[in-house]
Amino acid sequence: MDDKKPNLHRVVGIDLGTTYSAIAVFDTDEDTAVIVPDRTFDPPVDTTPSVVGFDPSAGAVIVGAAAKQAMSLPGRGRETIIEIKREMGALFSEETLRLFGAKGTSFRVDDPLRVRLHGEWLRPQEVSALVLMRVKEIAERELGHGVHDAVVTVPAYFTERQKKATEEAALLAGLHPRQLIPEPTAAAIAYGVDRAEEESKIYLVFDLGGGTFDVSIIETEDRQITVLATAGDARLGGGDFDAAIAKWLNDKLGRSSPSEDERMQALAAAEKAKRELSLHESTTIDLGGEMAPVELDRATFKSLIKPTLDRSLRKVLEALEMAKGGPDQPPLDVDAVLLVGGSTRIPLVRKMLVDHFEKDDDFVRADGDPDTLVARGAAILASRFEASDSFDLNRRPTAERQSDADDFEIRLITEHTLGVGVQDDRFDPLIERGAKIPTRKEKRYTNQKDSENVEVPIYQGESAMVFDNTRVGTIVLDKIEPREAGHHQFDITFKLDVNGLLEVKVFHANAGREYEATFRQSTSIGKIDMLAESRRRLLRLVEPGVAEPVEREEPFSFQVPPPVDVPDDGPTVDLDAVPAEFRRLFRKVTAWTAEREAPDDLAAALREFTSAVRAGTGLDDLADRLEDAYDRARR
Repeated sequence: MDDKKPNLHRVVGIDLGTTYSAIAVFDTDEDTAVIVPDRTFDPPVDTTPSVVGFDPSAGAVIVGAAAKQAMSLPGRGRETIIEIKREMGALFSEETLRLFGAKGTSFRVDDPLRVRLHGEWLRPQEVSALVLMRVKEIAERELGHGVHDAVVTVPAYFTERQKKATEEAALLAGLHPRQLIPEPTAAAIAYGVDRAEEESKIYLVFDLGGGTFDVSIIETEDRQITVLATAGDARLGGGDFDAAIAKWLNDKLGRSSPSEDERMQALAAAEKAKRELSLHESTTIDLGGEMAPVELDRATFKSLIKPTLDRSLRKVLEALEMAKGGPDQPPLDVDAVLLVGGSTRIPLVRKMLVDHFEKDDDFVRADGDPDTLVARGAAILASRFEASDSFDLNRRPTAERQSDADDFEIRLITEHTLGVGVQDDRFDPLIERGAKIPTRKEKRYTNQKDSENVEVPIYQGESAMVFDNTRVGTIVLDKIEPREAGHHQFDITFKLDVNGLLEVKVFHANAGREYEATFRQSTSIGKIDMLAESRRRLLRLVEPGVAEPVEREEPFSFQVPPPVDVPDDGPTVDLDAVPAEFRRLFRKVTAWTAEREAPDDLAAALREFTSAVRAGTGLDDLADRLEDAYDRARR
């Protein structure tokens, strides 16, 4: 018997999923990617639930299967976070303030979203980091050495904010994110399309996961993988099937307003029923206790999930239309549909696609395990990178191994148009949707009025008006000589890297030099020191006995603590104490409030901003809140 250990590459591939996550490594001896199993189970399992909870008996945060198993226990539903991937890069709305119990706290609409776990308010990327820590631990136990680098997958339709949050999640987990790759592209690599014959082939990758849906049109030719088009929905997936079954179940049981524990119990039962209906024509849902068993058949299930399936098919049509290159172009001749994601196991999904394309069953391929395809594809790509000896937040390793003739080339596109907000609330695009990345675009802009500062809002979306698009952040140009409108000429350059992450540069044409612009990303945690503090806090949370098993009454804000002094009537800081990039905002708000009574939200935002200036803590989020409150007050 050969006891030789496999030669496994030390840069891993991770599918950070909405409901389940998986990790894979590349076996260089066998030239294949293998899933790293969690051997704490018998038999070992290939996926880890993307669930985070608090265990009061241990006084610590728990992640994965332990958290998922505990979520239906009495009193544990409200201490469990599920499907956090849906909230990556999100801002609070009135609905989510209520949904996540943030009403009446210091958080406001358009603040970066947070969720509460045992009295701690966590960003979505922090919760995702806890999941990544868990799969990293599984890999290190299996491989017998530290893991410091990963290729992490993201939905193809993720925005810049969502990708940035994913990058931060990896860093918080102690992983250098060597590349973010779209999930459908990773799956296509795992399917082996990179090894296809020399003639061109067109594949439609249908990726229906637990909480996100992507469809990508991919062309392969002579070891090149080119993404032609993408479409998707970051809030569509198998979790919607579970929610539909759970609502139907609660209605059947007469629970019109279920408690949090009842809701979690119904969701757990719904997921089990969904899996059984993939194999059988009917199933019995038994919640135990005094609840009568409920029968669910496949016909009822079909009617419950039809609205979600219809939404996915509309995205398929959108991607096909985009891929053909224009309204006058003929439809693409798709060679095969590749199924990805655990939710594609549902027979109704395959039937919908076979019926739509009017093809035989083998036209829709489901090779291998749809739950692990994405992670294995990421591991194949990860084999290109040289592993780091250690993890360092201050370092961004880029080393790749020497390429060889068998390497394939990936050509990705940007999924959303990027541009700036200009006068009259119009959106001025710089990088169009569908542009090949990496890419860079430059455009000249001028100042609109006599001012020492220029602020340029950055948006992502397809609408001609900024208020229908997603605000990514703001470019702040400070210390500008006040001159008449149109005097200053600024060349603004957008650069998208291979991950689809944005870098902004500004050249001041009048002065003939590059301008040190500040780009404030609206939902990012921020600079290295803030990431380091967040990482230290997360590590403390998972240590047994460290977290006090008593819920805190006051909300926690890891970036700026709530002020404990008596609120001031107005700002009491010198202008020089305000960082340069925020002075124009501070000056205009204080001038405006000096002449009139400020609305409550503006007064509160100004107090918090000035308190943070005095404390020397982070200002990015508070500046965004202050600017939004100021804009509302002036309307």
